Amino acid sequence: MTSNFTPLQHITNLLKFRMPSWPPRSSTWPVHRRSAVLVLLFIGTRGELRVLLTKRSRGLSSFSGHVSLPGGKADNESETFEEIARREAEEEIGLPLNNEVLLKTYGLKLDNISSELPHYLSHTFLSVKPLVCFLYSAQSTEEEKFVKPLSMSKAFTKLNPGETSSVFSIPLRDMIVHKLSDPKPKPEYLSCKEYQYTWGGLKWPVRHHYYANDNDGEVPWLSNVGDLSSDDDITVEETPCKDVWGLTATILYDVGIIAEGMVTCENTQALFAHELLIYGLYEFGGQLREAKRSEWEAGMIKNKLSLKYSDVLPEFFITKLKSCIDDSQTYKHTDS
Repeated sequence: MTSNFTPLQHITNLLKFRMPSWPPRSSTWPVHRRSAVLVLLFIGTRGELRVLLTKRSRGLSSFSGHVSLPGGKADNESETFEEIARREAEEEIGLPLNNEVLLKTYGLKLDNISSELPHYLSHTFLSVKPLVCFLYSAQSTEEEKFVKPLSMSKAFTKLNPGETSSVFSIPLRDMIVHKLSDPKPKPEYLSCKEYQYTWGGLKWPVRHHYYANDNDGEVPWLSNVGDLSSDDDITVEETPCKDVWGLTATILYDVGIIAEGMVTCENTQALFAHELLIYGLYEFGGQLREAKRSEWEAGMIKNKLSLKYSDVLPEFFITKLKSCIDDSQTYKHTDS
């Protein structure tokens, strides 16, 4: 596929996208296992659509040191996923929860672009719901805001040492550039690896994208944010890097293929595997029901090889899941 899409066309595709109304949210976003992340998009220095990422502090109890989207767990049963994503973004990176504060203090506006992405199952058995937003200067006209690079005289970005060790950005298009026949401009990552990982008897696609800590494509207002993660860097050809992988890469890949028009309302099957799995675990497996992990869930989190999804899910559902996962695996293993 050749893409000449502009950020405006990418945003338009995301705005138009809708997931099916089945399965019900009561099953796919269980009341005691709710989590949300913010996919914060903005225009970079070359006019490209970028996404803001964080690296989690080493002191955190889960996913310490991992690159992630700003986000976290619900504080209570009534908190919406939009509220969770925005609250966590304020705590982790300093993005004001209040849009009036964002406007008056920083001269920025934030548009909600999509709340229609599916739910994703984390390794800790949380249901993760993404919120896609677009950040731009309040002074930009409608014509400028999807073209003009975002700049700020006073940046909101800051580190929370207890949660975030660094903040950086990457082009959204990098996540799906291997699907394009004309991959220009060249992606910013130094290396990309894709393979399959078996968890619970099911094979899942895993993507790793390695970005240099000193990335020439980074925007100035993020380049000036400190970095507390140099003690645990990954290196690629002796270059210190950040590894964008796991659920974060999966979510961004899905955002990317929607933005590029590869997936539309008419062919959502490629995005359905996690949503279907969460539904099955809740409705057929008796999992995700309580705040405390079940014995089976605790064992799966520890990667006990003896445990399988087939322990709690019926055979017909496992067959359906495998078919759905196969539909989502639209690439072969590469190492570039």
